[in-house]
Amino acid sequence: MMRSLDKVLELVQDSHWHSFDQIKKETSLPADKLNKVFRFLQEQAFVDKKNGKLRIKPRGLKFLELPS
Repeated sequence: MMRSLDKVLELVQDSHWHSFDQIKKETSLPADKLNKVFRFLQEQAFVDKKNGKLRIKPRGLKFLELPS
Protein backbone atom coordinates (compact mmCIF):
# COMPACT_ATOMS: atom_id res chain seq x y z
CA MET A 1 0.00 0.00 0.00
CA MET A 2 2.94 2.34 0.64
CA ARG A 3 3.77 2.52 -3.05
CA SER A 4 0.16 3.46 -3.78
CA LEU A 5 0.31 6.26 -1.22
CA ASP A 6 3.57 7.57 -2.64
CA LYS A 7 2.27 7.39 -6.20
CA VAL A 8 -0.88 9.39 -5.38
CA LEU A 9 1.10 12.04 -3.46
CA GLU A 10 3.56 12.36 -6.33
CA LEU A 11 0.69 12.86 -8.79
CA VAL A 12 -0.83 15.69 -6.75
CA GLN A 13 2.39 17.37 -5.61
CA ASP A 14 1.75 20.38 -7.89
CA SER A 15 -0.90 21.55 -5.37
CA HIS A 16 -3.66 21.65 -8.03
CA TRP A 17 -6.95 19.75 -7.75
CA HIS A 18 -6.87 16.32 -9.42
CA SER A 19 -9.95 14.27 -10.22
CA PHE A 20 -10.53 10.77 -8.94
CA ASP A 21 -10.75 9.53 -12.54
CA GLN A 22 -7.44 11.15 -13.50
CA ILE A 23 -5.63 9.62 -10.52
CA LYS A 24 -7.27 6.25 -11.10
CA LYS A 25 -6.13 6.27 -14.72
CA GLU A 26 -2.55 7.24 -13.87
CA THR A 27 -2.15 4.77 -10.99
CA SER A 28 -4.12 1.85 -12.47
CA LEU A 29 -5.53 1.18 -9.00
CA PRO A 30 -9.01 -0.30 -8.59
CA ALA A 31 -11.60 2.21 -7.35
CA ASP A 32 -12.02 0.57 -3.94
CA LYS A 33 -8.28 0.59 -3.23
CA LEU A 34 -7.94 4.17 -4.45
CA ASN A 35 -10.78 5.23 -2.12
CA LYS A 36 -8.90 3.63 0.79
CA VAL A 37 -5.74 5.51 -0.21
CA PHE A 38 -7.69 8.79 -0.45
CA ARG A 39 -9.27 8.19 2.96
CA PHE A 40 -5.93 7.38 4.60
CA LEU A 41 -4.19 10.42 3.10
CA GLN A 42 -7.06 12.62 4.22
CA GLU A 43 -7.00 11.18 7.77
CA GLN A 44 -3.27 11.95 7.97
CA ALA A 45 -3.92 15.55 6.79
CA PHE A 46 -1.75 15.01 3.70
CA VAL A 47 -4.53 15.97 1.26
CA ASP A 48 -7.83 17.79 0.93
CA LYS A 49 -10.65 15.88 -0.74
CA LYS A 50 -13.58 17.78 -2.23
CA ASN A 51 -16.17 16.83 -4.84
CA GLY A 52 -14.25 13.74 -5.93
CA LYS A 53 -11.01 15.69 -6.29
CA LEU A 54 -7.79 15.62 -4.33
CA ARG A 55 -5.19 18.31 -3.57
CA ILE A 56 -2.02 17.97 -1.54
CA LYS A 57 -1.58 19.96 1.67
CA PRO A 58 1.69 21.33 3.07
CA ARG A 59 2.01 18.30 5.37
CA GLY A 60 1.86 15.99 2.34
CA LEU A 61 4.56 18.01 0.60
CA LYS A 62 6.79 17.69 3.68
CA PHE A 63 6.23 13.93 3.67
CA LEU A 64 7.45 13.78 0.06
CA GLU A 65 10.63 15.63 1.09
CA LEU A 66 11.56 13.07 3.76
CA PRO A 67 14.56 10.86 2.90
CA SER A 68 13.69 7.30 1.93
